[in-house]
Amino acid sequence: MFSTPINRLGDWNPQLMRELRGRLQRRNGLIVVATSLIVQTLILLSFSSQKCTSNVNNRCVEFVWEFDWLMIFRTLNWILPLSLFSIGVYLLISDWMKEQRRGTLNFIRLTPQSSQSILWGKMLGVPILVYLGLSLAVPLHWGAGIAAGVPLAWTISFYALMMVTCRLFYNLGLLNSCLTQASYQGLAASLVGVWLGSTFTGLLDWSFDWQNLVYKDLGDWSWFIWNLGHEPLPLTLWTLITISVSVYWVWQATNRMFRNPNGTLLSKQQSYWLVGGVQIWLLGLLWSLPHQSVARQEQLFGYLFGISLFSLFFLLGVIFAISPQRQALLDWARYGQSQRQHATVNNVPVSWQDWLWGEKSPSSVAIAVNLGITAIVWFPWLLLFPIGVDDKVKAIAGLLLCANLIGFYALLIQLMLIIRRKKPLIWAGSTLSLAIFVPLFILSVIQTEFTSGVQLPGLWLASVFGAPWIILAQTSAFTVLFSVLGQWAIIAGLMVQLTRQLKRVGESASKPLFANHNALPNSAKVR
Repeated sequence: MFSTPINRLGDWNPQLMRELRGRLQRRNGLIVVATSLIVQTLILLSFSSQKCTSNVNNRCVEFVWEFDWLMIFRTLNWILPLSLFSIGVYLLISDWMKEQRRGTLNFIRLTPQSSQSILWGKMLGVPILVYLGLSLAVPLHWGAGIAAGVPLAWTISFYALMMVTCRLFYNLGLLNSCLTQASYQGLAASLVGVWLGSTFTGLLDWSFDWQNLVYKDLGDWSWFIWNLGHEPLPLTLWTLITISVSVYWVWQATNRMFRNPNGTLLSKQQSYWLVGGVQIWLLGLLWSLPHQSVARQEQLFGYLFGISLFSLFFLLGVIFAISPQRQALLDWARYGQSQRQHATVNNVPVSWQDWLWGEKSPSSVAIAVNLGITAIVWFPWLLLFPIGVDDKVKAIAGLLLCANLIGFYALLIQLMLIIRRKKPLIWAGSTLSLAIFVPLFILSVIQTEFTSGVQLPGLWLASVFGAPWIILAQTSAFTVLFSVLGQWAIIAGLMVQLTRQLKRVGESASKPLFANHNALPNSAKVR
């Protein structure tokens, strides 16, 4: 009777069929069902009491059970996401690591299945017993919510948010397993799942008034023109869309890393869409802030400092995500450069297209494009800010100084990745940390020796990220100009060094031999 559906399932996703056959054993299923029913029974008994309805000679002869449905509902609100996030991700990552140790994961990669089909099979099949146990508690959860008078919309939004957040966390767990291999990953991810589940339920629990069973007013905040603080439906939809878009990007990175563990997390074209999307998302949150109070320079610089700091950490992540490793750079420099030098597509040199879109080309030009996208997103907001022209010019100068530093960090990372070293990512991260914090430490020590005024403002502006928003108001235009020129000189020097490194590694060992064939002994020449 079940052979046809099972065969269809195997045809649709063989990996899912493989996982289900290995886990849906009768013994395992009975244990899960019994555990789920026992836990539900304990919850019911914990929040129930007997009420006497008939007394005879001071003895209760009839009684009824009364249940605190609201507490039962709220208890299950915590149990469901905590179990789904912690136990599910532990099983998923432990299974992934076991497959890697046995070598079967590489065998699965060689099967004709698509990588997306394999990953879907893992996420749906490995935690199937968790899904089974929690699904048995869903009727009690819904029934308790209805009996307690909880709005049905709240329950529906709870399940929708829980599912998309679970998908995001499972994707992150698989992505982490593709990037690193450690024996403690499963346990660490499970602990993170407990924290994430607690945070998820805590936020939902805090946003609802459980005494009056109504949504709380979360204040006056919005995304562009949509008010989110006063209206629960737009807030829920905005949250769902935000998490779903995050799921999409993490899924893209996971899919790429599973197909090619030595490749980049994202392509350069994907990075452009990602940077533009994230910056627009952040712009929507800050769109209405200038009009909520009297605008001042300090207010604008405070906003820009937060925007710059967020963009720094976000773009550093993008830099690592699109920067190819040493071997990819060697292949690109050694085998593809000569073919690209004179070729054109639509009158555009292929070499430039390769720097913009190529999978193995350095990331420096792509990061410059991403910085330009960030500027395009924020310039209209800055120009519409109700302050004077002089303050806007200073703000643009501050953004330029911060963008130059991010470009400098990108070149530094790419140079460290092209140098032959063990664990190049650790070297790149360490060098980046030194470039960020050493100038700040040195200039802070120098500044403590003086009681007033900013010492060496040019060095502060050129080397310390975020410093423009603190000292730009008291710095002359010539100092700002020389700081920008100094940054450009350093960036140009790093670009020259990167070009030399690529040219050097691009020359194969056979090229000088063929170039100097006349210097070979006569006996070695072919007559």
